[in-house]
Amino acid sequence: MKIHLKILPLLCFITLIHSTVSFGQTVIKPPVSSPVEARVQGEEQIPANFYGVSFYKPTYILPYYYTGSPDNAAYQNTTPNSERLKHPEIKYQLSFKVPVWKNIFNHPSTLYLAYTQLSYWQLYNNRAFVRENDYEPELFFANEVNWHLFKKWNLNFLNVGAVHQSNGYGNSLERSWNRLYLEAIASTDNWMVSIKPWYVISTNNNNNNMATFLGYAKVLVAYKFHQQVFSIQGYNLVEHGVKRASAEATWSFPITSYIKGYVQVFSGYGQSLIEYNHRTNSAGVGISLNDWV
Repeated sequence: MKIHLKILPLLCFITLIHSTVSFGQTVIKPPVSSPVEARVQGEEQIPANFYGVSFYKPTYILPYYYTGSPDNAAYQNTTPNSERLKHPEIKYQLSFKVPVWKNIFNHPSTLYLAYTQLSYWQLYNNRAFVRENDYEPELFFANEVNWHLFKKWNLNFLNVGAVHQSNGYGNSLERSWNRLYLEAIASTDNWMVSIKPWYVISTNNNNNNMATFLGYAKVLVAYKFHQQVFSIQGYNLVEHGVKRASAEATWSFPITSYIKGYVQVFSGYGQSLIEYNHRTNSAGVGISLNDWV
């Protein structure tokens, strides 16, 4: 593997850490009542210029990520020297968003362009190679409503968006789908809940049954305890009698002012797009630059 591919994750994280430090030096946070409101107020401090980029989904790197049952069948005769997948590998995700149009018609709504990339790097194999890159560009309206629901719970956002997700192989390994979605985000004190149903517009011929394994909605619950964040997200929870349900749990905790320790556990289908119909159990440890709240 060429050296520039090997150092790509490190270069990306150095750049993001530098950006995080720059943002963190100018942010003054007023009192807030929920972690969602805290994140919104932090993002409002980012300068409104070309570089006013904020984190979207968690951005992290797991130098040790162990998959219990790698999907070797999907990669047969396609890896360097036909290497079988090793159980341990490196997993990392980069995710950011940038506002395209803020305060639409003087309403607290923003049109965002977002991008997320999830990668799996077989660094510990005899010949290192990146086995999967999942690319996820997204365009969505974040509509801030702040409706009171009950007790201390508020509905903070009603979002609507369009998302494309693919691994870019362009052959029998190609996996992709396009979706429209709605998302409701509610919070109270230290809790955040997101419910995100979607409609599948189209899929690749290699994965026509993607929704059978990944479902038609995702539920995310996050809890912030001091500077630690615990989260769990699940999909395909009810569509097929839970027999194809999948879940991912994470725990982040502060190491420095800008870097968090990060632990992740996954069980189910769709760990990556190419494995959408392959069940596995995985776990990893590393660092993150942000979390859901």
